[in-house]
Order: sequence, then C-alpha cells, then structure tokens
Amino acid sequence: MGEKKVRVLLVDDSTYIRTVLGSIIEEAGFEVTGEAADGEEAIQKYKELKPDLVLMDVIMEPMNGVEATKAILDNDPAARILMVTVLEDKEIVMDLIKKGAKGCITKPFSKEEIAEKVNEIMGNKG
Repeated sequence: MGEKKVRVLLVDDSTYIRTVLGSIIEEAGFEVTGEAADGEEAIQKYKELKPDLVLMDVIMEPMNGVEATKAILDNDPAARILMVTVLEDKEIVMDLIKKGAKGCITKPFSKEEIAEKVNEIMGNKG
C-alpha cells in the first residue's frame, strides 16, 4: 500500500492564489482536499473535510484568517495551520504561532518554500 498523501485545505480570497497554491501542493506530492474563499468557509470546510494541513491566508473578508485560525484551533487544538500572508506584520503572525499556528509563508512564495514547510510541519524528512 502506498504512502498516504497529505491532505491540504487551501484558504485564500484570491482564486488565482488558490490555483497557484493548488498546483504547487500537487506538484510536491500532496493532495488538495478542498478550497475556501474566506474564514467562515474555512471553518466549515475544516469540520467537513478534516484536512491534515490548512494553508490560511491572513487578509480576507468578511472573516479573516486570524479569526478563522483561532476558531479552528479552539475546535481542534491539534489542527495544523500554516499562515500565508503579504503582511510584514510579524506581530499578528507571531501571536497566531503562539496560539498554535505552525508557521508562516510570506507572499511571494516559492514552490520549494511551500513544499519544505509542509514537509516540516507534517514531520516528513525532505
């Protein structure tokens, strides 16, 4: 039996970014299990799909990634969430990491950076 693929939920209000992330995730050998365009949808999809990892954008409307991350972690403290942000606002991200987010990737990101981070979070040796 083959290795179980890491199932990833992509959360970003930009369809373009979700598409780019999706192709990076699949190229790296992971599986896109679902997508969400805002925080509320992310919480819903997380409960529904139980992904191994969430790539969560920070800036979204009406519910942003900060609120969604807190809600998901309150519901499932073992959730693995990787923040994706254009913000140089390290304080928000550091606060989320203290609360349980597993790290942060800053846009623009590289394929290697995403694959490396996902493997690191999932405990895979690259």
